[in-house]
Amino acid sequence: MRILASTKVNAPLERVWPLLADLDSEPRFWKGILAVRTLERRGDVIDREVTLAFRNARQRERVYLHPPLRVVHEILEGPMHGTKVVSIQAHDEAPGVQLQATWDVFLRGFLKLGSRSVSKHIEEGTRNALERIKQAAESDMPPSHPTSS
Repeated sequence: MRILASTKVNAPLERVWPLLADLDSEPRFWKGILAVRTLERRGDVIDREVTLAFRNARQRERVYLHPPLRVVHEILEGPMHGTKVVSIQAHDEAPGVQLQATWDVFLRGFLKLGSRSVSKHIEEGTRNALERIKQAAESDMPPSHPTSS
């Protein structure tokens, strides 16, 4: 299953990246995640256990931070296997960045039984998570001041 979602964020890269890199705060944005527990950290590689909102299922992930443009979640064990990549694309010609999430996963066990509804749920949850990240990045922005000529 491949899911792609993106949104324009009217905030600089320096404001968006820390939100993605703070893996312990993921449940704040990704409502399908109840809890995260770091098992081991080796620089920009983090092994962790994630408790999902659906039936409190647990999955193991290895997360690779590629500052300041990408976070790769390699889902190793649990009801899903595959990758989730959240990336930032900066634009020279316009202020702000493009935030994108791409899932490339296959479902196992109980999730496989309802794959169509699970896919729709993941897609909606991803759009909502990107919107929450966008709101957090933009809300931290200082108010703009009109320039006088």
